Amino acid sequence: MKYNTILSHHLTHSLVLLCFLYLSACVNLGTDIKNRAIGTPGEVLVVMDNNIQQSQVQKIIQAFANAEFPNLPQSEPTFKLTTVIPKNFEGHFRAYRNIIIIQQSILSKTDVSFQRNVWALQQQVVDITLSDTNDFADLFKAHEKEIFDFIYQGDISNIQNANLKVADAAAQRFIKQKHNLYLVIPPGFRLVKDTANFCWFRLDRLETDMHLVIQSFDMDSLPAIHNRALLALLDRVGKEYIPGPYALTFKQTEKNLPILFSKISINEQNVTELRGLWRVEGYFMGGPFVTIFIKDDSRNKLLMLDGFVHAAQNQNKAYYVRQIEAILHSVKIL
Repeated sequence: MKYNTILSHHLTHSLVLLCFLYLSACVNLGTDIKNRAIGTPGEVLVVMDNNIQQSQVQKIIQAFANAEFPNLPQSEPTFKLTTVIPKNFEGHFRAYRNIIIIQQSILSKTDVSFQRNVWALQQQVVDITLSDTNDFADLFKAHEKEIFDFIYQGDISNIQNANLKVADAAAQRFIKQKHNLYLVIPPGFRLVKDTANFCWFRLDRLETDMHLVIQSFDMDSLPAIHNRALLALLDRVGKEYIPGPYALTFKQTEKNLPILFSKISINEQNVTELRGLWRVEGYFMGGPFVTIFIKDDSRNKLLMLDGFVHAAQNQNKAYYVRQIEAILHSVKIL
């Protein structure tokens, strides 16, 4: 009986010790677990002290953020800034999606560095160190494109990661079978038209709708594929397949405003990208679009993927253009 009592005490003590060690391990592991970053694409937190805010740095950063987002019907800034001083940079501020930290130290070399996932997952952090605030203008000019791409493309990548987790498997299978394409489409898009070489998906929200159109062309049937020819193909598809709300109305590109043409690489594939505004011929309606053309050499096809947005005047259209970009930039020829 005495032996059993001693054994019981030993077992109890061992169990308590094991529980303590387990809980301690959990606490230690918990400190390494990062939550997802907060904020919407395009939001940037700037961390700098009051002295730096009163220098030229503030104006340069503000001008960077306020640069007009291209090809929207109303002017919108590319980035939305929130500024905090270093002593307030704690708690939820450290979980921001995009962070630019600007600090001055006479003991440090003027430099720019880039990091990801420092305090949160899917986070981009730009660290700018200055020995003198007068150095900032030249430093920022030298690295502005790199900073822009790091933040902007980071946002697109994060949208793609979110889409991948909830992707519409049925839509993906349909596009794969019909067009030999891998494309990540988030839920909510419904197929509204399907013909031999054409399909049209649409996502409807309260005051906004997003559209995705895919059309394939036989390369042998195309006399040329220069920029003007690609624009003509986009308008031809709009006239043939995308009607407006009334008879004899249809989607076209707006020619009175600039259309941007770019040669880019998406998933190691050469792509021609068009950005501009679309309108409905014969009706007052329109919005921004992003279109890509990509060759499928194995099938001798040219594929057009057209994403366009229609939103109420008070809606943030840059947000939806980023969503369209994230979908289009997931494309892969299979």
